[in-house]
Amino acid sequence: MKSFHSLLLFVLLSFGIGALTACSVKKDDSDGTNVKGLVEAHMSAFEEAWTSGDGSKVGALYAEDAVRITFSMQTPLYGRDAISQNFSAGFSQDEGDPLLSLTLVEAREMGEGVIMAVGEWEAPNEGQGIKGAWLNVYRSDGQTLSSVFDHAVVYNPVTDLTQVERVFDEVHKGEGSDMVERAIARYTSLTNAGDIAGLSVQMFEEDGVQVTENGILKGHEALASGIQPPPEGVRLTAQSYGYRPVSDDLVINWGGYQIESSEGGLLGFGQWGNLLRVVDGELILVVEAAGAHSAD
Repeated sequence: MKSFHSLLLFVLLSFGIGALTACSVKKDDSDGTNVKGLVEAHMSAFEEAWTSGDGSKVGALYAEDAVRITFSMQTPLYGRDAISQNFSAGFSQDEGDPLLSLTLVEAREMGEGVIMAVGEWEAPNEGQGIKGAWLNVYRSDGQTLSSVFDHAVVYNPVTDLTQVERVFDEVHKGEGSDMVERAIARYTSLTNAGDIAGLSVQMFEEDGVQVTENGILKGHEALASGIQPPPEGVRLTAQSYGYRPVSDDLVINWGGYQIESSEGGLLGFGQWGNLLRVVDGELILVVEAAGAHSAD
């Protein structure tokens, strides 16, 4: 089984999606002091709520209609109640849950009370802790933040595909679905063709960010050099689960993906969740977050 895990990790690395040690995003040195302060305050509140082991305290940091994607689940969590219950279940299953440490990499004021932030997380556990990256989209009232969308990605994901039944959410067919389908078609076509330079320029804003199990990349140059084309005979497919406007020209969109061999064999899968800008009727990535499913 170790050899299978090595192959899966190779495939995942081939798709993504940039090495952290080589191309990591520098800490945000913009003058958005208040924005960073708001995000850091929210992060501190999250760490404190996590340490309490009280799922409702963690859930209180989310909007009532928030969406959460995490590497340990195959479909999203919808709404504050479901998110709270999920945290409560996790805490009860692992008494003495490890401390959680969050690091901010970059925060941006997106306008109309929307703030985007990306960073890293670490949960030490008797010296065998786990680490990962995160994307969060917040709604701000100028004093506090409420998370409307977050995606937690784990570094070094491991899943025995022979022991996992693939589960899908309902495919989104409502508002914006035509734009979403066109964006997915462009993204997968460019990726499967190995046109990473084209992918970077055509799919991402100039300072677009990608968050994956291999780290955080920012900007066309880093994306073009950090994303590796898929091995021959391996292809990416994806589907959309949800779409929601968060401002006049920004939307969040989320879904699932599969990595398959030319014979149709499943090599890996996971979820994605993006913040995108609507430009002339098409979707352009502000931040892409994609993480492989990982479960013991």
